[in-house]
Amino acid sequence: MTTKKTDSIVIEIDERIAVTNAEQQFEAYCSECKKMTQMVTPKTAALLTGISEREVFRVIEITAVHFIENDRILVCIESLRNLKSDSNTMS
Repeated sequence: MTTKKTDSIVIEIDERIAVTNAEQQFEAYCSECKKMTQMVTPKTAALLTGISEREVFRVIEITAVHFIENDRILVCIESLRNLKSDSNTMS
């Protein structure tokens, strides 16, 4: 009788993303919130919410989040939080 021994290897990956670029976050007036609020680029919004950058543009297009558009698009962090909490309650 032959005994077969198997070994297993477990690899854990801890991923952390830090947004440190000062050009990625701004304070601006949100006309929907009617106050000064933090605004972020779509790329930063994607990192903060865990959705793809393309999905951020989709929610911008359907006006599910507040945004301003000048020389670049900036998304209101408050509306991102509301969007994220709404999606968590629907799940």
